[in-house]
Amino acid sequence: MRKVLTGDLKPGMRVAKTLYVSDGRILLNSGVILKEAYIRRLKEKDIPAVYIMDETLPEVEVPEFISDQTRLQTAETLRGCMNSIDMGTELNARKIKKTVNEIVDELTSKRHVIVHLNDIRAYDDYTFGHSVSVTALSILTGISLGYNKLELRDLGVGALLHDAGKIKIDESILLKPSKLTENEFEEVKQHPRIGYDLIKETDGISFPSAHIAYQHHEKYNGSGYPRGLKGDDILEFAQIVAVADIYDAITTDRVYRKALPAHKALEVMHNLMQAQLNPDIAQMLFKNVAVYPIGSVVELNTGELGIVVDVNKEDLSAPVVRIIKGDEINQDEITEIDLMHNKGIIIKDVITDRKKWEDNK
Repeated sequence: MRKVLTGDLKPGMRVAKTLYVSDGRILLNSGVILKEAYIRRLKEKDIPAVYIMDETLPEVEVPEFISDQTRLQTAETLRGCMNSIDMGTELNARKIKKTVNEIVDELTSKRHVIVHLNDIRAYDDYTFGHSVSVTALSILTGISLGYNKLELRDLGVGALLHDAGKIKIDESILLKPSKLTENEFEEVKQHPRIGYDLIKETDGISFPSAHIAYQHHEKYNGSGYPRGLKGDDILEFAQIVAVADIYDAITTDRVYRKALPAHKALEVMHNLMQAQLNPDIAQMLFKNVAVYPIGSVVELNTGELGIVVDVNKEDLSAPVVRIIKGDEINQDEITEIDLMHNKGIIIKDVITDRKKWEDNK
């Protein structure tokens, strides 16, 4: 399967992965053949892309690091939390903790969890889907740091609620497709303090969890907001969420820009490690993210075209590639190259652009 931007969809394409909206309803089932009416509906719902089956590619199973069911249940819990905040009623801390514990249990029960694909979200559902992904990424990083389950729960609760203050920010600003004005950005910058003030009064939510909302936009070099905290003055939980927050934001389609593929996103993150992010924590996230996710179509320095079919936990930049096009390829045989054991062969490019993909087929 491959991800196709909604603007590039054509009738007759077959959906490869069930598409949900954030309230849990199915928008398109896996296997459905697209019609003009379906594509028009996707555009009306502001769905940025769809995973499509491609008969020219070998069928590969892309692992999910948390299940669709867990993701949807968590988004629904978060929606309820936001509604409570909006109506001025107290958050249900017990329900939030139960939901986060389920993510912790799911992630700790798996071995060698690797992040391959982000979920696809409607633009106006961004806050819910983003917070769920940040929660899972943060917990995964906490596991790598050796946190116990109680610490993972407190981390996850704070991560899930890290953007709670945005409920009090004008939606037209949050969804604005163009650059924010100085005044608009100043309003957005209020959401960490607002979120902290809302969460800290909730019985059953810990002090560190509340401070994640307060500190997740602080930067390691002191250039962040709202208080300009620096280095270890920033709570470690908040430093973890800051890393997960940025990674998910730049790998998700937004109104004003397309998502970056994983290898480009990690380059951006490496640059940010020089000043804005705790490098030790960022490296822990990198250990769990596939540089070239399973299903990626890649061009090797040999000139051959291939699809990533497996990753090596010991070296996530050197996956196993199945050759699908090349001068020496025998179409009757499956040729796979493990780049970790073939040091002279490297990935030259990842093919994500539709025109470039068709030119190489």
